[in-house]
Amino acid sequence: MGERMLELQDVRAGYGEQEVLKGVSFFAGRGEFAALIGSNGAGKSTLLRCICGLLPLREGSIRICGRDTGRLSAKERARLVAVVPQSYAVEYAFTVEDVVSMGRYPYHSFGRRETPEDARAVRQAMEATNTLEFRGRLYNELSGGEKQRVILARALAQQPEILLLDEPTSALDLHHQTEVMELITRLNREQNLTVLAVLHDVNMASRYCGRMILLGEGRVAADGSPSEIVTKKNMERLYQMKLLIRENPLYDKPEITPVRVLREEQTDHPLRIHVICGADGAVKLLEELEERGYLLSAGVVNEGSDDCVICRALRIPHVEIPPFTPVTPEAQEENLKLMEDAEVILISDLPFGQNNLANLDGLERVKGRIFFHKNALSSDYTGGRLVERLEELGRKKKVVYFGDHDEFLKKLGAGLEDGGSRRREEPCR
Repeated sequence: MGERMLELQDVRAGYGEQEVLKGVSFFAGRGEFAALIGSNGAGKSTLLRCICGLLPLREGSIRICGRDTGRLSAKERARLVAVVPQSYAVEYAFTVEDVVSMGRYPYHSFGRRETPEDARAVRQAMEATNTLEFRGRLYNELSGGEKQRVILARALAQQPEILLLDEPTSALDLHHQTEVMELITRLNREQNLTVLAVLHDVNMASRYCGRMILLGEGRVAADGSPSEIVTKKNMERLYQMKLLIRENPLYDKPEITPVRVLREEQTDHPLRIHVICGADGAVKLLEELEERGYLLSAGVVNEGSDDCVICRALRIPHVEIPPFTPVTPEAQEENLKLMEDAEVILISDLPFGQNNLANLDGLERVKGRIFFHKNALSSDYTGGRLVERLEELGRKKKVVYFGDHDEFLKKLGAGLEDGGSRRREEPCR
């Protein structure tokens, strides 16, 4: 990792009787761009306040560029560390250049006038942040994105070794969020700045930061690359939500899609359910069944389909084939093997054609009870072969037909007691 620019050892801090940080330890090397993530109240902003010297430590130590912060004066610390807050209010009619020039305060002494070095540092900071063009405008007349770039310029005018950012994009629209993050990334790369950013947007942190530090309950819960941190286990523990994690193909970084807040209640009888799907009709049901705690597997799905994506995201065992290709005997054998121990075989709402009719081959041999979604009959492109196949299957094994996913979920919730066991149902034509 190279030179250690920031090092925290067993840091404990808080407010009054409340201890927020309960032993935080990590270090950041020169040129690193690390995101500090965690739920509200995890201690992210408190940690930045400790690094800046705004909140005293109760225990532990912080070293900046190898120096113990307890031995640094406020100005010495400000020459090493600069902070970009969420927002910055100015009550007086200061121009952009006035605000950026405030970043030179750590280098001033009583009665000292601005030097050519100060002017050069201010100009370079405005050039780096693309704020030089409106240097004479009043700060309070700027847009949110422009203000944030000015505050970033003020921080750069300090010529720091470490840049701390506290939710730098929280008040910005999507365009300006991206603009600010791209700017920070470029400064990190070109100036070899060590950057530690508090970010609530995990997808943004994953995209731009090479390292993510997850705070939980006042401690470091996880520390590593985005692919190591943005996992189903970590993110569900962090947000107490059901969510999907997939790789963003454009950036090769993991990203999350929130689904719903986690339920406290799950089924007391986690049946093994095998879902025959393949297109886009089973996404909601697969997610709902997995959320309720059922043990899932899936059949033959087409690569790139939504059903395939949800199976990958939820790590549901399944069989993949290329799109627009038939279900081969080999793929169907894998399918049958996956459903060997299933107590329920669910044929979901999917279109049937000649390519995927083989999904139903061999179902006579399985031990699980078979449920069929009637909507699939309205997407029958087999010229009647689907109904014939279902009738043939029904002569050897019970097939229970249901009208929608909610009806199926109710049957599961009722323990499948009235799943049609007393009479054989016929396919709806």
